Amino acid sequence: MPVPGGTMLTHEEIAEKGSEKMREREAFLDRLRVMATLAVVMLHTATGVMDATDMSLYPEENRVFLTAMDLVCWSVPVFLVISGYLFLNPGREIGLGRMLTKYCRRIVLALVLFGVPYGCLELVAAEGRFRPGMPAEAFVKVLRGESWSHMWYLYLILILYLVTPPLKWMLARVPVGAVYGLAVILLSAFSILPYLARIYGWGDIAAMPDWAIYFFYYICGYLFAVDGFRLSKGGWKRKSLPVLAVLLAAGMAVSRIAGNYELRMAYNYPFTLLLSLLLFGWGVSAEKKPRAGQILTGQPEEGQRQGRGSTGEHPFWERASELSFTVYLIHPVFLNIAYKFFHVTPLSFAIGISLPVFFLGTLLLSAAGAWVLRKIAPLRKYVL
Repeated sequence: MPVPGGTMLTHEEIAEKGSEKMREREAFLDRLRVMATLAVVMLHTATGVMDATDMSLYPEENRVFLTAMDLVCWSVPVFLVISGYLFLNPGREIGLGRMLTKYCRRIVLALVLFGVPYGCLELVAAEGRFRPGMPAEAFVKVLRGESWSHMWYLYLILILYLVTPPLKWMLARVPVGAVYGLAVILLSAFSILPYLARIYGWGDIAAMPDWAIYFFYYICGYLFAVDGFRLSKGGWKRKSLPVLAVLLAAGMAVSRIAGNYELRMAYNYPFTLLLSLLLFGWGVSAEKKPRAGQILTGQPEEGQRQGRGSTGEHPFWERASELSFTVYLIHPVFLNIAYKFFHVTPLSFAIGISLPVFFLGTLLLSAAGAWVLRKIAPLRKYVL
């Protein structure tokens, strides 16, 4: 991999630099997790209404919802880049055994402990009553991947965790330049071409699988881990990334509000992809100081996980980051109760007021619920 001065880095040097830079930059991951969690809550506040409503009856409200989606659709891609940044980093050793017994176990337990109750709630909403056989039916739905829509991300992460050990083995044996080439191929095949196909009606290309772009984001995390230190060199890079992100977001919003852009944003669309990478790169470039006592993995120290106090210089972001996974798991509970049980949505009131109110209400209730759930020691240790 070329570096300033014309030299090449070996994989051992990449691993050493990756380890050093991760220790220096762990704090930015907390901020990104928190901001991505906020964006996910807003995303589902909007899509929860759009997926269950004939939005052609609400053209102005639909434009507002689509604009909100444009501005927060980067959330899940950023989560995937964070995962790649942590798990594919050459400076972090993790074998298949640990991946299975620690990380995969956590996801499986979350799918069962949360997916089954969610499945029961869905059945109760459909039938208007609870039956003794509903938990078994809900469990079967979880096995089939048919839980609440936001749980799809856990199935995706489970797959990525399983492929991580062999993927790391391969990445250690190919030049970083080849990984950049792979990223370009994935970008072209599963983002740019499908997007152009939808714009111009190229049916065959449009049928290419959208899900493959998630692997692109995961690989980008690896590239940020081994090469992201370049972004901190030179003030113009640190300053240009946020400017570019703001300009892109503003352009996306204007295209909705003032133009006739009606295509619903997706995780593989080039604008979403670019905004996601700009925001992550901004985080990498802006971080300068290490978090005191932070370990390489980017996870809180054991004392932090058990609630014995902050070990870092940014306690708010650390505490909020610890709640992010739980907030992700439970926030649709409050949205679905409002939307499906009480039939109250942001469309029930003036959209300019109701959408922020639903978002903030869901966020506060989810944060409070997450705080309570993390007080349960077994849940905190093995799931949350």
